Amino acid sequence: MVTIAIDAMGGDHGPRVTVPAALSSLEKNSDLTILLFGNRAKLDPFLHQSTASSRLKVIHTEEVVSCGERSSAALRKKQSSMRLAVDALNNNDADALVSAGNTGALVAISRYVLKTMLGIDRPALIARLPHISGSSYMLDLGANVECDSENLHQFALMGSAYASSLAGIKSPKVALLNIGSEEIKGNEDIRLANAMLKESQCINYVGYVEGDDLYKGIADVIVTNGFAGNIALKTSEGLLSFVVQIIRDAFQKNLFTRLVGLVALPMLNSLRLAFEPDLKSGGVLLGVQGIVVKSHGKSQQTAFSNAIDGAYLLAKNKLLQQIAEMLDSEVL
Repeated sequence: MVTIAIDAMGGDHGPRVTVPAALSSLEKNSDLTILLFGNRAKLDPFLHQSTASSRLKVIHTEEVVSCGERSSAALRKKQSSMRLAVDALNNNDADALVSAGNTGALVAISRYVLKTMLGIDRPALIARLPHISGSSYMLDLGANVECDSENLHQFALMGSAYASSLAGIKSPKVALLNIGSEEIKGNEDIRLANAMLKESQCINYVGYVEGDDLYKGIADVIVTNGFAGNIALKTSEGLLSFVVQIIRDAFQKNLFTRLVGLVALPMLNSLRLAFEPDLKSGGVLLGVQGIVVKSHGKSQQTAFSNAIDGAYLLAKNKLLQQIAEMLDSEVL
């Protein structure tokens, strides 16, 4: 059996999304058990009888970490739904946890309670990034604003293990995000990380990629610091919204363009769904001693259920063991 701890109060929609998503994942996975942390009075309206409800346990708490709360304040809330879910993971009562709550708070609480893995200085957020022929994975997406060359080297190791565990890629191609493809480009930390990765015996390193390479499928894993990674991700989401709106406006000009728009609607929806953040399976905080999945704050039921399924898969495939083995092989 795999047990997942869920912060049922996190995200923009809270129990209205998290509870039905949990029940949906239970019905899909017969060897899954879920611990649901939250205010029982707010959870009950969304709980209903199902064949899988016997594998769900509700742990009541009235404390909640709000979306705009500072990490320092969140750390002091020792009875919040988020903190109790992390504690369950730390106490081995759960194999993984999922939350759509405050990202900064989740990173801070996870790092404080779970600690980082041996050989890892800082945890990093990784998530799927679609490209022309499938998808790749990018880290860090915001857990660390600044990173040195050793941090980037560690991110590359963790990202490679993650791609192997989640997507079954035997030898993932790993690249560094840079402002150019030439050896002399980038700051000192990027150049030093490039030299380290070239010497790696267990990373399939393919060199630098630039921003316009992100969607070409050159690499399976793209490594960067959290500042550049978060900007790249948010810029991509904003660009998608802009492009979709421009196309919609063009289709509204006259009767003919409206008819063309009706024909093109399925293609537009496919484009939107490929990038829509609330339909992604969730980011994962790599480097802490536990599987921590961060679902998008705007997640609807399908997206949150996907995040639970992703956590379930990572636990089944022993992600932490794979990362530890790569760290041992690299002798950091």
